[in-house]
Amino acid sequence: MANPLTNPDRFFAELSARDSNLRIPAAIVLLAAIATGIYIAAVDGVATPSPSGAAVPFTGTSVAISVIGGIIVMSVSWLLYAGVFYAISTLFRGVGSFRRVLEFTGYGFIPAIIAPVIGLAAVWLAYPGIDFSAIDSQLMKQTLMQNPLMKASDIAGILFLLWSAVIWIFGVKHACNISRRTATVTVVLPVAVHLLYSMIIMV
Repeated sequence: MANPLTNPDRFFAELSARDSNLRIPAAIVLLAAIATGIYIAAVDGVATPSPSGAAVPFTGTSVAISVIGGIIVMSVSWLLYAGVFYAISTLFRGVGSFRRVLEFTGYGFIPAIIAPVIGLAAVWLAYPGIDFSAIDSQLMKQTLMQNPLMKASDIAGILFLLWSAVIWIFGVKHACNISRRTATVTVVLPVAVHLLYSMIIMV
């Protein structure tokens, strides 16, 4: 079978011939949530000074809380994206089922597994240059996020979102039996809103 990252059109065309199966997409979303949760725990840990004047990037509790939060947010994002894609596609007379749209949308979260890994690498590389003398954790977090490596990581995150959008376009095309142009419009609208929100946060 074709690879959804390199040949999503063929991948979803082949997958359309099979019965709907949510197990693999759910596992993809779960992995993305875990990776995102660990990344958030790392950022919060670095920005929280300890009594020794250093930071503790990871603690079991912080990681667990961040991962649980990541699972909730990523699951809601999966359902929300699929729901919006499905709703918009029906306006263009798409005929697919919501379950199939949900399944194919899940595969588009594969890049969301990679993006937090890059973010973790950025945190690890930026860590030695952080001044832990400040007692204001919010100020430390702002300083961390202004680091060029973290900025580059944010830009990479946007690129990975666009990669997800490409996967979703072909997923929606085959899930809803619509043209690629119509699928592009269906996907670009909600992704553009997400992208605009992400850029506002970065600024």
